[in-house]
Amino acid sequence: MQTYPVNVKNITFAYDEDCLILKNLSIQIPKGKIVAIMGGSGSGKTTLLRQISGQYTPQSGIVEVFGQDIVALNEKKILELRKRIGVLFQFGALFTDMSVYDNVAFSLKEHTNLPESIIQKIVAMKLNAVGLFGTQEMMPQELSGGMARRVALARAMALDPELMLYDEPFTGLDPISLNVAAMLIKKLNTALGQTSILITHDIETSMKIVDYIYFMADGQIIAKGTPTEIHTTTNPAVRQFIQGKVDGPFHYEYPTKLDYNQYLGVKS
Repeated sequence: MQTYPVNVKNITFAYDEDCLILKNLSIQIPKGKIVAIMGGSGSGKTTLLRQISGQYTPQSGIVEVFGQDIVALNEKKILELRKRIGVLFQFGALFTDMSVYDNVAFSLKEHTNLPESIIQKIVAMKLNAVGLFGTQEMMPQELSGGMARRVALARAMALDPELMLYDEPFTGLDPISLNVAAMLIKKLNTALGQTSILITHDIETSMKIVDYIYFMADGQIIAKGTPTEIHTTTNPAVRQFIQGKVDGPFHYEYPTKLDYNQYLGVKS
């Protein structure tokens, strides 16, 4: 029987009543798989990720993580649940006033009673896993962008999370660093038996490592399938995104109710 560490059922979410971000959205993330959530900017991808991590609460629907409905949990239970979840934030989000060692050790010190000698060994192991053993005493400003992202990945992996959430892990990386990051995500997911969710715009790289893709537009799932199925889809919005075309169902203008000419006082 298939198990789903993440099971989102018919959720609707809005920051205000005039602007729905997620619209009756449902997804299932199978255990042990890497699943990408793709779509244009403003389609609701990161907002969905924040629902899964319990940062936001939907107006309606259910968000089950490890079989527990986050919507029904109190703050203490959500914090306990988050110990089983690792998050790689966009651009890494390292603590700039902490060394590499202290960044990676942070969750170990916060959530365990391990002695410092054991924490030192775990930090060394996590940094070695991402190819950065020996950088313990460096500060974030001394790291390249790719190195900083890998340190952030080591930090996210410190507690051996069962579920990993990646928010645009490839943004801003050079081609070599990008491929290294992708290789590490795949390698660690397999080695640790994790379930991983990637929010990403990078189609070419993601297609090489993910097992399944959900494609979002306007707060809804408009396509889903394996990388091959998505790559060969005839859905016009997905085709536009994959091909990077300006013209198509996706519009770059913000969907405002304001009239630009009226705003400027120009008579039509």
